[in-house]
Parts: sequence; C-alpha cells; structure tokens
Amino acid sequence: MTVSGQEISVGAQALTARQTEVVRLAALGLTAKETARELGISKNTVDEHLSEARRRVGAVTKSHLVGWAVAAGLVSG
Repeated sequence: MTVSGQEISVGAQALTARQTEVVRLAALGLTAKETARELGISKNTVDEHLSEARRRVGAVTKSHLVGWAVAAGLVSG
C-alpha cells in the first residue's frame, strides 16, 4: 500500500491534539500505562485515544498506527 504525503497530512489533521500526543508517545515506545502516567489520564482513556486514532487514519493495528505516525512526521524515524 502506498501512502501519499497528502493522505498523511489529511490523517494528521483528523487527529485531536490529545490523540496526536498519545500516538506520538506510543511511537516513542511508551506503553499505554506509561503514557497514562505521563499525561495524567487513565490507561483506558489512552486505549480509547489510540483506538479512535487508528479509526481516523485507517490503521488496522497499533503497529500500523505507529508506522503511520513516523511517516506523518509525528516522530523521527
């Protein structure tokens, strides 16, 4: 599957600021529990943000979402 820069930027704009932060931390290797602690939210809330982010960008798995985040420039690869 080929993803264009335009598709990536559209996906990035579809995420809320909190979803973007949660995805960025996941891409940096933090677990949901570590992310929750870092952001002062519950692990369930982190899981919900990741689920919604996956839905919004069309990622099937968390790994797919992390790969998308790297391609979108949310983290350096």
